[in-house]
Amino acid sequence: MPHIAPRRALCRDASWGRAMVRTAWGRCAAVFLILACSVAAAAQDENARSPVPLSLAGVTLGDSVENVVARHGAPDIVQTTDQGGEWRWFDAGGYDLDILTDDRLSVQQILVSPVNAVPGKATRPVQPAGFPYLGVARSLAEAGLRAAGALAYAQPNPHVSVWRVAGGLCVLELRGQTVAKVLVLGLDAAKTAGFMGSGPPFGAFFAPRLLRQHAVDYPPEAVAQRAQGVVVVAVSVNSAGGVDAVRVIVSSGNRTIDAAEAESMRRSVFAPARCAGEPCPSLYLDREEYTLPP
Repeated sequence: MPHIAPRRALCRDASWGRAMVRTAWGRCAAVFLILACSVAAAAQDENARSPVPLSLAGVTLGDSVENVVARHGAPDIVQTTDQGGEWRWFDAGGYDLDILTDDRLSVQQILVSPVNAVPGKATRPVQPAGFPYLGVARSLAEAGLRAAGALAYAQPNPHVSVWRVAGGLCVLELRGQTVAKVLVLGLDAAKTAGFMGSGPPFGAFFAPRLLRQHAVDYPPEAVAQRAQGVVVVAVSVNSAGGVDAVRVIVSSGNRTIDAAEAESMRRSVFAPARCAGEPCPSLYLDREEYTLPP
């Protein structure tokens, strides 16, 4: 049978540091301030009794990415970066959700922003649980954080407002004097990102790179069943660039498609990760979308 190549989803605006998206809803300052203060104060009271991991939009730092997938379904983007594995959902219940994971696939950073407007499609504005500051005036968001006992960190970057909260940092990314994105991260991740003093030396870590992907045929059984879907695999790449293991993290729903993608990664060629200039083992994430012509 002819080879049918899986189609990759295009990565649009996957960078964490790009221009802020335009918010699509009006703002009521007093309501947002009351809501922000009450949510933050409740969280502070709870932390005083029993410290809990920092959460945003229903996602908790240190949680497994598989739990996030179970809640939101297959991600629209997955890519391997020098900062960690990036997973992104363009509309996760009313906001854009972007997380970074480590080699254990546990959540290290959580970023939310408004959903990008799509012509002809109405979007429902939703505030993320935990830090409901999207589209809020900077002064009101900062007042809510300050009222909950958060401490401000002076930053040279005028486009961010950084606050120490229970369990880590809350970073307000600004467009003018309005909060365009909200980021939460643990203290270790915050140090690495440079929010608490200087980060690690440049080039301290480079993620493994895919040099050549092994092509696989669309499984005949899946073709016969007209099966399609998104599959995400985690590839353990050793310090020599070899593949030690491949694990399916997000299933397409069809075992033969999952097996084909795993086989593709096992037979692909990688450059190993580099730690302080030396080859080291690390994780490579690959997302493929298997589709059939109509």
